[in-house]
Amino acid sequence: MTNIQQTHDAQKTLADLRDHLARHDKPIAFFFGAGTSCSVRIAAQEDGTKFQPIIPAVAALTTICREEGGMLGEEYGAAWKSVETHCEEHGQDPNVENILSRLRIMLNAVGNTDTLSGLNKEKIARLEESVRKTIARVVTPDLGRIPSGHAHRKFARWLVRTSRRNPVEIFTVNYDVLVEHALEAERIPVFDGFVGSYKPFFNADSLRRQESAPGANWVRLWKMHGSVTWQRFELDGRIRVVRGEPNSAGEMIYPSFEKYDESRQQPYSAFTDRLSRFLEQDDALLIVAGFSFGDEHINNLIFGALENRPRTHVYALQFEEPPHESELSRRAYQRTNMIVIGPETGIIGGRRAAWAPVESPAFMDVAFELKPGGPDDVAQDPEGQNAKAGLMKIGDFASFCDFLEAMTGG
Repeated sequence: MTNIQQTHDAQKTLADLRDHLARHDKPIAFFFGAGTSCSVRIAAQEDGTKFQPIIPAVAALTTICREEGGMLGEEYGAAWKSVETHCEEHGQDPNVENILSRLRIMLNAVGNTDTLSGLNKEKIARLEESVRKTIARVVTPDLGRIPSGHAHRKFARWLVRTSRRNPVEIFTVNYDVLVEHALEAERIPVFDGFVGSYKPFFNADSLRRQESAPGANWVRLWKMHGSVTWQRFELDGRIRVVRGEPNSAGEMIYPSFEKYDESRQQPYSAFTDRLSRFLEQDDALLIVAGFSFGDEHINNLIFGALENRPRTHVYALQFEEPPHESELSRRAYQRTNMIVIGPETGIIGGRRAAWAPVESPAFMDVAFELKPGGPDDVAQDPEGQNAKAGLMKIGDFASFCDFLEAMTGG
């Protein structure tokens, strides 16, 4: 096999992505995971020598919630370990979302005189509440500490400079309000399915009927796992979901997918349906950033659409190399319309290969870099080891937004 066959052309890959994003008539959506939020970093010390994510990644958030739960008492810490074991036995990552989901299942299953994982019903409820409140507190930071040039603002500025026939849609599983904050800072009108002015309430009909939603110049924002700004509100004996200021209870974060009443079920099911409808459009493009494809429910939606819609394309921008045995890699090997961009390798056309080192034009400087060795070593490397010289950076959301900014000369 020749050296060219063993690599992917980084320049062509980025040029193709740039061309897709530049098309005014193409249905385009973004799917943001936790990695987009933790890409925003603030000074951890006053002298500015150390920085930390303003919102931690899922693993760090899980650790914080575990520690908070353990502070309730030894039995709560033991219960957490028991639930972690149950997750692992069922092939689930024992992260905070899966822990929270299992706690809710336990809460629905346990009798008033029974115990599960060493906790009775009241104590399971207390641990579940601790997790919710801890998440709500951690993902509601002081936004005044964020520098004005952070990644989400650059993303918003790119949106300002583009005009489209179809509205840009943003799907996110994050609970925080970093996206909303950035869009409003750039004076971009946003529609999120809530209507009203006193206590905006969720209106599912506005997602199903185009005439019930604002025009194409309004960005759509669908928070698929809820938000710290949602809460349940009773008026005249009816429960509805409303949006307001962030609340510390975190009552409407992360759906359990158990049988809830309609007010709990509706926002999540409506946004899930909206993602399916978007992917069913001919020639749709979904850019996935900061998401590791660890959510089986979301995976089924995306992968199912790719199988049925060969003209729908998904770019999965990965911060870390996806393992060969991962669900993402396996699906990308099977589907040519799934493009996976990792730092050292890409899966394109169903084939995994390293990035070939290239002379980087201006638009690539923020998205690609040469590792030691460089392009001069290509001719001296018949075994293809030079492939290690190319490093793709756009799996980092901050670099991806730099890439968007470079597209518009910002």
